[in-house]
Amino acid sequence: MLKGFKASTNQREQEVFACMIHNLFDEYRFFPRYPERELLITGKLFGSLIQHQLVSSITLGIALRYVLEALRKHNRSNMFKFGMCALEQFKSRLVEWPQYCHHINQISHIRESHKEIIDYIQRALSRSTQAGAGGQEPQQQ
Repeated sequence: MLKGFKASTNQREQEVFACMIHNLFDEYRFFPRYPERELLITGKLFGSLIQHQLVSSITLGIALRYVLEALRKHNRSNMFKFGMCALEQFKSRLVEWPQYCHHINQISHIRESHKEIIDYIQRALSRSTQAGAGGQEPQQQ
């Protein structure tokens, strides 16, 4: 539905899409108060917006920043769980943002307790570097 509204030629549908995104981002400040289940659902939505390129430019930057802020929270907090859930949705795109990957790599509690995502990031960055040198496209997992 969101993809359709974003790509729609109908002005009203485009406005509904913009309003939905705006309201979701405005709601971010209240995410810490969300119950865990609802926050995880929101994390999936947030990450899917990034994965499916439904946000771009400034809005993409804000979305990525919100996820990174959440990942920096205590690793047992609901906000951290939100961040990990969102990240899992768009991890195949991480190779597009090497600096973002480096920020994630600097978060000690992710390095300590989520080795799988750190390993994934390092493999993606390695493939990206090799592709740049060898002219091959990075493969997605």
